[in-house]
Amino acid sequence: MSIVLQGSQRPSRTLSWTSPAAVLLILCTVFAATLAGSTAADAAARRPGKVYLYRGLMNVFSLGMDQLASKLQAAGVATSVSNHTLWSSEANEMIAKYQAGNREPIILMGHSAGADATISVARKLAQYNIPVALIVNFDPVAPDAVPSNVKQIVNHYVATGWGQAVAADKRFKGKLANVNESRTTNHFSIDKDEALQRQTVARVLAVTAGGIRRKPPAPPKDTQVSAAPQ
Repeated sequence: MSIVLQGSQRPSRTLSWTSPAAVLLILCTVFAATLAGSTAADAAARRPGKVYLYRGLMNVFSLGMDQLASKLQAAGVATSVSNHTLWSSEANEMIAKYQAGNREPIILMGHSAGADATISVARKLAQYNIPVALIVNFDPVAPDAVPSNVKQIVNHYVATGWGQAVAADKRFKGKLANVNESRTTNHFSIDKDEALQRQTVARVLAVTAGGIRRKPPAPPKDTQVSAAPQ
């Protein structure tokens, strides 16, 4: 069997399938088809929603947020990582997107002052009746009360250091868990803890499953878990 290559400057000629030109053409065709299929698969794998991650002071003590963002992106979840001082402008962007019709889940997480920022964002969104699907925090230092628009918050904190448990507004109807991690970590390493990162990714995937109901992971049996007083 042969293929015919037409060129404007060359006479027509017949090449064997085993000729270098024919092999090159076949490989290019296969590569293009594979690339197109991969692009379609990537688009189909994208999960609904976005995770906004906030670093703490000076961006140097909260690199676990960057690690989490990379893991979530690899799982098809859109993310952004910012310093905690940018929370208000990012909240304005979330409000604008929601008012423009974007109803994808909003997920917030942060470390230290970045964890405080997630609740500040949620409180600003509450003024516009915008829901927050999930907050996962790592050792907040001065958190406000969790507003009623938050559906679920998991607060990992170190009670023996600077970290704080979080409380909720009286109108809060969601799920709140304060998880005391004092036995295994400290303020500067809690956001980089591999086990906590795995749990966090699983919680996010449970929210962004696109209609597939998945149960989020339970904390280890020896972990102290409590809901903060209302």
